[in-house]
Amino acid sequence: MLGTGLVRRWLAFNGVGVMGVAVQLGLVALLVHGAGVHYLVATAIAVEMAVLHNFVWHQRWTWRDRPTASTRAAAARLLRFHLLNGTVSLLGNLAVMAILAGAFAMDPVAANAVAIAACSTLNFLASEALVFKKTTTVGAIVMLSSLGTSSTAHADVAMAELSAATIAAWQQYERQVDDRYTRSTAADVFFVHDAFKLAPGWKTQVANGQVSMVRVASFAPGAAEPSIPDGRIHHWVGAVFIPKVSLDDVLRYLRDRAGRESEAFDDVLSSKLLARDGDRLRIYMKLRRESVITVTYNTEHAVEYRRLNDARASSRSVATRIAELENAGTPQEREKPAGRDHGFLWRLNAYWRYEQVNGGVVIECESVSLSRGVPVLLRPFVMGTVERIARESLQKTLVSLRAELARSRPATPQRPPTR
Repeated sequence: MLGTGLVRRWLAFNGVGVMGVAVQLGLVALLVHGAGVHYLVATAIAVEMAVLHNFVWHQRWTWRDRPTASTRAAAARLLRFHLLNGTVSLLGNLAVMAILAGAFAMDPVAANAVAIAACSTLNFLASEALVFKKTTTVGAIVMLSSLGTSSTAHADVAMAELSAATIAAWQQYERQVDDRYTRSTAADVFFVHDAFKLAPGWKTQVANGQVSMVRVASFAPGAAEPSIPDGRIHHWVGAVFIPKVSLDDVLRYLRDRAGRESEAFDDVLSSKLLARDGDRLRIYMKLRRESVITVTYNTEHAVEYRRLNDARASSRSVATRIAELENAGTPQEREKPAGRDHGFLWRLNAYWRYEQVNGGVVIECESVSLSRGVPVLLRPFVMGTVERIARESLQKTLVSLRAELARSRPATPQRPPTR
């Protein structure tokens, strides 16, 4: 059981910490938004000021029962405080800021708040080693050495490199999804929703005008979730219902308007048909992905349509080229080297399924994409945003397609879906 003195000290420690957070965030906001200082420079200055602020308060309040005997002793204590709390805060904050504000383009103030939370445990251990034990311990030195090594190794985290191991893992997953797509297109269980038993009642949901959106955990029902070295697969399936159209109407629209996607989809800035060979197409699209951040890409896609029977058809779209753009929309626009960009979108496949039912056509899209990985400690803060980008992109595509097909549908009314 903690003694009352230790509890009081812990509360005082946290009280000083709250004031230090206010100092740090205030300085980051002032330097970045007010003075235009680079966010990493601003973070280093703000952390140092917060460390000094906290030390003064800890000397005069938190550990006032342990006064130093001389100025030299106080200087030695400040040095230990910097080596432990200061080093953990500085390196930890810089590393997390480089990932969040640099790699994931989060607002510097919000990213700094996450950095403070992520470093809290290490700061507590460092404070314990410095104050309660009065001297540094071997464990604390090892901890700080390890932190310093990892921070140095990840200094350039704003850019990500697509490794051979990541590509190999993606290609294996892609083959497995392709195989299921090929085998399932003519089977009784046609849709991914039904094969994976996702969202019971989804057909009723889409028939009522809603969009069914579900995350898929693996390449096949019951299979393990993929483990991708330095990468992450985003696997989503969505579906909509287009009333008062036939399957022929839908396929004709998609083929005839290939290369004109920018006229229908908000996230396609420009598009062009590069080649057509029967049911095989090559299409260029300039894509914009928006959520917390905005990223623009030059992409090329190989698309193949398959008519399975009178009521069913499918298509597969594979992005054969994805180049992230720097300074998009300006005279300085240029492509970043393939595989050496922010890593938000490295690969993108889409598997479409179309079925004629009474009253219209059900359209399902299975989207499988690859992005850079997210460090384990940051996943609680970042993963929701990363997955939301993939989900919202697919949902926007389905909603836009439904609106376009509804505008182009024939005037003859049909019965509502019963299948």
